[in-house]
Amino acid sequence: MHTQLYPGLFSYVKSILKNEEEANDLLQDMFVKLWLKKESIGKIDNVKSYFYTAIRSIALNYIRQVKLRESKLDDLASIDIQFSAEDIITEKETSLKLKKAITAALNKLPSRQREIIYLRFYESLDYTQIVEVTGIKYQSVVNHIHRAVQSLREDYRFEQELNVA
Repeated sequence: MHTQLYPGLFSYVKSILKNEEEANDLLQDMFVKLWLKKESIGKIDNVKSYFYTAIRSIALNYIRQVKLRESKLDDLASIDIQFSAEDIITEKETSLKLKKAITAALNKLPSRQREIIYLRFYESLDYTQIVEVTGIKYQSVVNHIHRAVQSLREDYRFEQELNVA
């Protein structure tokens, strides 16, 4: 299970922390802690969602600790998740121009929408799992995805109109 979830978990926590080494360290720590506490954890109905929720919590706690250490208490709600071209490229998208347009459009989205889009379409979590990971209401998840997809469509249409003109 560890080897199946690790790539997605790593990509997710790296997008939060913006640092591969820290992301790897936090993931390793999480797996060790979970292994040591395996007897007290109990039954887990959805392992993937449990791990994503756990690493998200660990990453946010880590950010809080770092900010406290540096005495720079910024608003933690504005975690900026950036998508690189590698995160966005799908097998069907071969055009460099399309890849750049998608990256630009995703980076225009508010951070919460980017996070939810990432979890839904790049980590294949369903709405219920996203609710568990993010802690926001189900309807809010649905609304965020709807607004994000609508915004991406509008950006795409605008880009197409510019190219035609």
